[in-house]
Amino acid sequence: MHAHRFALLLTLLIAAPAFAADARIEQVENALLPQAALKANIGKTITLEQRMRDLGIAGLSIAVIDGGKIAWTRAYGVRDTVDKTPVTVDTLFQAGSISKPVAALGALRLVKDGKLTLDGDVNEKLKTWRVPDNEFTKDEKVTLRRLTSHTAGLTVHGFGGYAVGTEVPTVVQVLDGRPPANSSPVRVDVKPGSVYRYSGGGYTVMQLLIADVANESFESFMQSKVLDTLGMTSSTFSQSPPPALAARRASAHRPGGQRIPGKLHIYPEMAAAGLWTTPSDLARYLLYVQAAVRGETGQLLTPALAKELVTRQNSGRHGLGPSISEASEVARFGHGGVDEGFEADMVADVAGGQGVVIMANSQLSQMFFTEIEASVARAYAWPSYKIEPQIEAQPISKTMLERLPGKYQLNPRTSAILNARDGRLFFDVVDLGPIEIFAKSATELFAPPMGPMTFQAVETDGKVTALKTSNGREFARIE
Repeated sequence: MHAHRFALLLTLLIAAPAFAADARIEQVENALLPQAALKANIGKTITLEQRMRDLGIAGLSIAVIDGGKIAWTRAYGVRDTVDKTPVTVDTLFQAGSISKPVAALGALRLVKDGKLTLDGDVNEKLKTWRVPDNEFTKDEKVTLRRLTSHTAGLTVHGFGGYAVGTEVPTVVQVLDGRPPANSSPVRVDVKPGSVYRYSGGGYTVMQLLIADVANESFESFMQSKVLDTLGMTSSTFSQSPPPALAARRASAHRPGGQRIPGKLHIYPEMAAAGLWTTPSDLARYLLYVQAAVRGETGQLLTPALAKELVTRQNSGRHGLGPSISEASEVARFGHGGVDEGFEADMVADVAGGQGVVIMANSQLSQMFFTEIEASVARAYAWPSYKIEPQIEAQPISKTMLERLPGKYQLNPRTSAILNARDGRLFFDVVDLGPIEIFAKSATELFAPPMGPMTFQAVETDGKVTALKTSNGREFARIE
């Protein structure tokens, strides 16, 4: 089947009215349960739009998959808090790290076409730059399987992008950490294949690999060989999109709704963070993977590659692109994404039939996404979907608000800033976005996305010097 015929067929199969007459839409929109709530509010549902106001989220767009098609799409809020333009289901958002599983399809197409292999040394195919060899690569090599599953031993977790009007580096400058790049060099610092460690740097190596092997720009190859094939006509990896798409882009916003200068950041690390898209188009990606796993299409993946894609690789958490659920759970795949002023999430079952994509043009959305996904799971009776019980929270004390803010070291490579905003506490973590912190007691704090772990202040000479967790770790205060 030719690419354009497949795209047309896929569009016909998944098309659905934007406002399907389905009571489950109202159930999703009107029965959210915040992950954490004060005692008086435990069990009380809240509407989606009220939750947006509470969290200061400018705009939101959702696509829900049911019965193997897009069941409905909805949009809420504004795409820009200055000009108040409403979000529509055709508004484009930056996908952040959701770019990764979509970009991985480009590399896997080259595998299917015999131009790449999953387990060959990528340095044998790279032309314009090579992964620097060192003692860690003596016996084990960086491979495509390891790049897509975050087990290649490469550094650089994520990227901050570049403000409009500033100098933007080339991909090679990013990989070498040379000015004007604002990130560290991408290097192997552990034996490839030995550990799972999330690496946007690895996906930037893959971006160059695709361009070198395809002998054309990454964004051009992805457009013609992946996005167009899947019918993702509202998507582009280009950082200078065609005018018709550029006019539909949302603006990026900081927590609370302040638009960032220049409206967006530019990401030359396109495979890692540069995709502009819509929830409907990402739903097409999910539906394609589901169909490929069932062996119903071979445009981009063979059945064997499709099964590898949704299987955890090298004892990590990812398949060949998407994150994969635990073996003990219903098999699901998906990914989250954070760019400056944008957040997104998607999840679908491997067996096919159900899923949801959520995109927002605001930071402070990840916990909200979890609540929306749980609401969808309840409305559509997703099998064995894990919905965490609400956690009872206490009001944040004035003492905590005054004494705890500062910069803390979460691990050797990651720090976070604990900020107080409007009587609430947030951890601002690079590439994860803001995580709201709640009080469990007068001295204990917790963050729902971090599970049951709690933490409390460690004081030295009357000053907070660290946060000690319930599992014995300490986050040292460094500023």
